[in-house]
Amino acid sequence: MSELLPVNYSAAHAAATLGDGAQQPPAPPTVDQLADWSQENYVLDVSVAASLGFPVGSLTASHQHQSLLFGVSRWVDLDTADGHVYRFGVALRALVTVTQLQADGALTLPVVAAKVELDRARASAQLLVRGYKGDALGGMLPQWQSFGVDSYAAYMQAVSNIQAKVMSDSANLVPQLLATTVVSPTVPPSASAVGMVYALEAIAHGATLTHALDRLRTDDDGVGAAVRATYQARVGSNERARPDQETQQAARDELRGTHLSQGLFDRL
Repeated sequence: MSELLPVNYSAAHAAATLGDGAQQPPAPPTVDQLADWSQENYVLDVSVAASLGFPVGSLTASHQHQSLLFGVSRWVDLDTADGHVYRFGVALRALVTVTQLQADGALTLPVVAAKVELDRARASAQLLVRGYKGDALGGMLPQWQSFGVDSYAAYMQAVSNIQAKVMSDSANLVPQLLATTVVSPTVPPSASAVGMVYALEAIAHGATLTHALDRLRTDDDGVGAAVRATYQARVGSNERARPDQETQQAARDELRGTHLSQGLFDRL
């Protein structure tokens, strides 16, 4: 079966995901059919977040960018006769985008708050709710100006309060399309995401930028630019410099099991 891909928080992204409308999704389920629950909390590269449709904006490659994602959802998968799957439900996502001026160590919300306080990072946050029509959220939204040590705890408490409100208020839930196996054949893969994953795998295996570009099997300028930007942010501007052991391990941690379909660097 094809992989479920998120239909995230923009109408344009949803339209691109679903294509030209040839594939018609089934009618949304009723709230009492939402029998599955999930919670997620992980770190992902900001370019991956962008490729999945999250509104992270336009960021330069001069610093390392990452996103912390906390989410909870209630959902059900509906199968159609053509073999596709449509996931309907309600969801809450808190996305914290971090620009690290000095990248070191694991990235957690307390660490981000401390780095912001010490002027070693910049952070912005977005709270996204899908499938809830109640009016009570306006007064529950987080109130803070900078993501420092004193404010992150209040922010997460506000998110937790909204989660409790949304997930317990069935009368105001309106299931939305959250993910589907239907992908428009006219939408190419994200060049930035492909280039970043390629570069991270090359870095994880100790390849120089020169070696990585020599083995790059595409003429797509966007992929090549993403490879260069990833190396510049993590290894530096010297194209013949080998990533040190710490940088290689950081790349492996960032990949988190994501690999190229063909392991070009397995024998380095």
